[in-house]
Amino acid sequence: MQGYNISDVFNESEIPVLTFVEPREFSDIVGSILTSGKHITLSGPSGCGKTTLARKALDESGRGPGDTHWLSGRDYASHEKIESIFAKEFSIAESMDEITEYLAVAGIVVLDDFHHLKESVRQDIGYRLKRWHEIGIRFFIIGIASSSKKMLDVDAELGIRNDVYEMKKQDDNFCAEVISLGERHLNIEFSSQAKKQFIAASNGIPSAIQVICRVACIRNKILKTVSDRAVIDCGMDQIKDGVLRIYRGKYHNKLVGLCKGKQQARSVHNTYFDIIKSIAIIGKSEIQLQEIQQRLLNPIDDAKERAKKTTSFHNCLKYLPEVIEERGLDDAIYLNKDSDSISIEDPSFGLYLTLIGMDEIGKAIRLRRTGFPWDVAVSFAGEDRPVVEELKDALNNAGYTVFYDFDIQHQLWGADLRLKLADVYSNDAQYMVIFLSKHYPEKDWTKFELEIGKEARGKRTEIYLLPVLMDDVHIVGLSQNVGHIDLRRCSVSDLANSLIEKIENS
Repeated sequence: MQGYNISDVFNESEIPVLTFVEPREFSDIVGSILTSGKHITLSGPSGCGKTTLARKALDESGRGPGDTHWLSGRDYASHEKIESIFAKEFSIAESMDEITEYLAVAGIVVLDDFHHLKESVRQDIGYRLKRWHEIGIRFFIIGIASSSKKMLDVDAELGIRNDVYEMKKQDDNFCAEVISLGERHLNIEFSSQAKKQFIAASNGIPSAIQVICRVACIRNKILKTVSDRAVIDCGMDQIKDGVLRIYRGKYHNKLVGLCKGKQQARSVHNTYFDIIKSIAIIGKSEIQLQEIQQRLLNPIDDAKERAKKTTSFHNCLKYLPEVIEERGLDDAIYLNKDSDSISIEDPSFGLYLTLIGMDEIGKAIRLRRTGFPWDVAVSFAGEDRPVVEELKDALNNAGYTVFYDFDIQHQLWGADLRLKLADVYSNDAQYMVIFLSKHYPEKDWTKFELEIGKEARGKRTEIYLLPVLMDDVHIVGLSQNVGHIDLRRCSVSDLANSLIEKIENS
């Protein structure tokens, strides 16, 4: 029996040779390659085996190194135009005429990691594909689904010249065949229970089944082909930490940042964390927002607390797409506002979510235990609105929620304002910031808000009222001994930073 090292058999980081299984798209892609003049677009999430499939299909079609030219979008992510990309790739001048001559003799040009190119470059390539088809230049483009779709939208006539394939997950039979090939080459046998758990955990992700089997072999000291057939009987619980370690470097810090919310801030009610935890528990590739909200609200009996959590949930959804992009997870998770759902675009990220203990993430983000849907409520005279709005924007941009009348006019419309504001200032805000200007004592509404604030302060065990001095003014009922910030001696940005520090250390 020929012997192999474990890395020859199960290896998620290289193209599998001994455990390669043809995905269901394989034969069709080979057919497209053999059809002269066709461009090919292959899209799918990270880890689904796009590049492996492309290389194997090209080999099957007889397209070796002399008939293809590979380049990666990763190497040209900073380039602004395609002329500079191909000029550097072929070491020629930035002349489209000269570039076209080189492309014409390159065989099939395989552009991998297409999604790393700038959007303007991707669009330009899309515009040129029709013309390149007409002069016999062929492209095989590999990237994530969203990037490929943007490119294909450029020219309606491109469809007949370009065969489009979207890889997602493979079925259980695919994963079972990978395991079977590995067993044969290592002279081992996974128990039926181990196979069942490994296939379920991999969720049809080619790279995941490679990781799981490799870790299981290593944990059972199978580092190469054994002479006497060995049986491996272990469950996912016994190898989960090893599998998580493989994905930790790619996803852990991004997931922590996502659960913290915008700009590393801890969200009210820990709702960013709660949303992601619900996604992990539900475990589906697409989840309706209503299902997530219901899971968040079910444990809460008190009607007022449910209302607070609902407000917090919708506040987080407002910023979630921006937070996802900031954390570099826009290829992995997507908030679809049209269908009111959240989908896991990258199955490997989905696997990490199902395996990671969310309690570990909770410790990393230092979950808050406050029960307030608003971090801050502001009380001010209308003349001071520009300053207040600047503070509000600074806090919002850092991921904190501010009860500000112009932002919630739809909620205030038709409501009894005295009752609504009394409820917010008394119960719904962690802090009340009052802007003490010369205009403040002159307004009936500010007097009303301050009275509510003082009453609420008497019921709180923590500091609640935070005065901000804008002018030399004395407010009846507010002691001058109360610590304040003088906005004449600091900037609004300084005020925002001080307030954030107070919230974070509460």
